[in-house]
Amino acid sequence: MGERKVNQPLPEKIERRLAELLALDEFDEGEVTWCRRSYWDARDDWHKILVACYDMTQRRTSTTAE
Repeated sequence: MGERKVNQPLPEKIERRLAELLALDEFDEGEVTWCRRSYWDARDDWHKILVACYDMTQRRTSTTAE
């Protein structure tokens, strides 16, 4: 496994998605904290999961807003 980047900030697009998921009540503060803490160790798998969750949330909220 590569070098841990614990103190390195998350990419802006990841922070933006976390904020959106938090605002949509899909993630709570504890889950966002866990995501930030675990991101660099599990980046590849975690990123795929986060993107899939975000896309699913976007589809759900766009159909309920119409």
